[in-house]
Amino acid sequence: MKPIIFNPKLIWDYDMPDDAQTNEAFREWYVGRVLTRGSDNDLRAVGFQMIHDHLPELVLPRQLREFWEWYFALPEVVAKYGHLDPVPKTNPNSRWTQPS
Repeated sequence: MKPIIFNPKLIWDYDMPDDAQTNEAFREWYVGRVLTRGSDNDLRAVGFQMIHDHLPELVLPRQLREFWEWYFALPEVVAKYGHLDPVPKTNPNSRWTQPS
């Protein structure tokens, strides 16, 4: 699991857990925060692979989700990251997981 450099300006309203680097629910939440409020530096810190991996689980504004789904459907991007899994993975620690 790639370590993330967390931007404290994006989590000012949230208590970062001590296990933030390994806490999958927190990392998922943080990726969503980066996509909705982060800068290009925050995107680079998180990495496109992590965005790709967590996108199906994230609760995002419709236009933002559509942009990232479009981006990850580009042939050269699919070749690099693979196809998006349209079904969210079940993560029992995530408050964002969609019910089955």
